Amino acid sequence: MKITEAISFLGKSKKETNKKSRIKSYNTFIAVLTDLQSKDLSQEEFQEIEKQLENLQLSSKPRFKELNRNFSKLQQFLKVKFSLTIEGHYTSLGIAIGMCFGIPIGAMIESYIGASLGMTLGMLIGIAIVKSMDSKAEIYGNSLKTTL
Repeated sequence: MKITEAISFLGKSKKETNKKSRIKSYNTFIAVLTDLQSKDLSQEEFQEIEKQLENLQLSSKPRFKELNRNFSKLQQFLKVKFSLTIEGHYTSLGIAIGMCFGIPIGAMIESYIGASLGMTLGMLIGIAIVKSMDSKAEIYGNSLKTTL
């Protein structure tokens, strides 16, 4: 399936729904595919991406949960194969890791207030570290926009 075909299919599916969460997901998927089209990739790389889109079976009217799962598979494929990440990928990763490390450290300091303080401090440290990774990905052109 060509990228343009996938974009038109997702556009049609978006028009058929009226749930805001689904519309947002469709818009994100369409924005990523549109940004992917504008990337400076070789013909072989575009063919690999189109082959992956074909494997996702978008044209068979998948359920919304399956569509989100397929979008996650596409994101993983793009990350592994082409080092392309969705904008804010490292930031969300840093927040999660910061929380995981901050809670136990804060709990050792004090049981009630320490856990929330540790979680907050861990998130801030995690964000500070990974913001530079997000900006590097954007500078090198390895970031895919999620908004049109």
